Amino acid sequence: MFSIITFIITISIVVVFHEYGHYLAARLYGVHVERFSLGFGKVIYQRTDRKGTEWSISLLPFGGYVKPLAEPRPNHPHYRVGESVAEKTSFQKIIIYAAGPAFSFLLGIIIYTGVFMVGENQPQAIVATPTAGSVAAQAGLREGDRIVRVNDTEIDSWSDAMEQLVAAMALGKPLTMEVSSAEGMAREVTMDVPTVSGNLEQVDWLKESGISLREMAPVVARVIEGGVAAQAGLKAGDKVLSLNGITISSLNGFIRQIQLLAHQSVHLLINRDGAEVSLTMMPAEVSLPDGRKVGRIQAEFQVDYPMQYVSYGFIDAFAKATTKTWDTAWFSLKMIGKMLIGEVSLSNISGPLTIADYSGKVAQYGLSNFIQFVALISISIGVLNLLPVPGLDGGQMVLNFIEMVIGRPLPEAIFQNLMKLGYGLLLLLMIFAFHNDLMRIFN
Repeated sequence: MFSIITFIITISIVVVFHEYGHYLAARLYGVHVERFSLGFGKVIYQRTDRKGTEWSISLLPFGGYVKPLAEPRPNHPHYRVGESVAEKTSFQKIIIYAAGPAFSFLLGIIIYTGVFMVGENQPQAIVATPTAGSVAAQAGLREGDRIVRVNDTEIDSWSDAMEQLVAAMALGKPLTMEVSSAEGMAREVTMDVPTVSGNLEQVDWLKESGISLREMAPVVARVIEGGVAAQAGLKAGDKVLSLNGITISSLNGFIRQIQLLAHQSVHLLINRDGAEVSLTMMPAEVSLPDGRKVGRIQAEFQVDYPMQYVSYGFIDAFAKATTKTWDTAWFSLKMIGKMLIGEVSLSNISGPLTIADYSGKVAQYGLSNFIQFVALISISIGVLNLLPVPGLDGGQMVLNFIEMVIGRPLPEAIFQNLMKLGYGLLLLLMIFAFHNDLMRIFN
């Protein structure tokens, strides 16, 4: 239920902002807009402004739409000569169609600007020991190195570094990194990053490079009532220092040890509010879907990364937000291109079920993460709508550009056939996306 609510909020914000771009451009060129609707289906609230536009809220809250006057309608009570889309020049139509994607990108910039100005605690870009034989190890990257700059981009957090690395791997670009060692010595590291293709969900791109974020001791996020950990006295906020005398420096290492110790006595040394406390417990045995039996102590953990608070002034935040929006859009476009030529699996196409699932999961990590997810979806919608497919904004822009070049409208038969082709491709895309969603659910 929570995922459905967050999905409705996400889609409503993204689609309404996109459609509002079309609305403003239409009004700019004097096109009469008949209706602007939040949602679809039966109208549950409606008011008409002095220009004759119906502003409505409909029963099904999955997005919305804007309805400009398409053709001249002399009998329409609010029609004036020249106020239909058909009566506008090809250039004006292009601007009207382009305004939707432009506002999708603008929403991304607005959200990211706000996030960067407010700021948040983020893990520092300090790397763990690179995987042996990886490109990171070959380049000379060492544990404790802090990434300061990647190519021409200044790095303020681990998320910055990860974005630049993933983008470089997707685009096949080499990386030049400025790093600062644990001793404070600056140096330059050059990496020939691997080009990763295939299913993006099944490939850990960072693992391919050998770079990972240095972890610290795991911290208890939540203790399940009545579970092994709760009975032993473990509490939220406890930091695990050692297990059976072995120092714990990463969450993954801690989990692996617990999994191996089902029905065996485990001695934990923890830090609780600055004081060391010893606890003893016996992990319960549970069966995994693949049949393996592992130990569990019925508690949730998070990683205690080295953190820093990162925030920016308006100008820097706006510049960073614009760059992030551009990089995200360009990355999405490159991925679409790689899918078309077979370098990336089509199974990466996601439909509404996956988006709903992700929106719910992301929202659980806080408002900042959720609104950044909204920005990501908005940018993706902008890119999708710019594709030159009839039925999408990009396709309409191309058709109007052709009309502008040849100086006359396309023959009606050709136009209708192109629209049928476009709608057929969009229907196929929707079916494919739903298929992928269902496969993810049942797998």
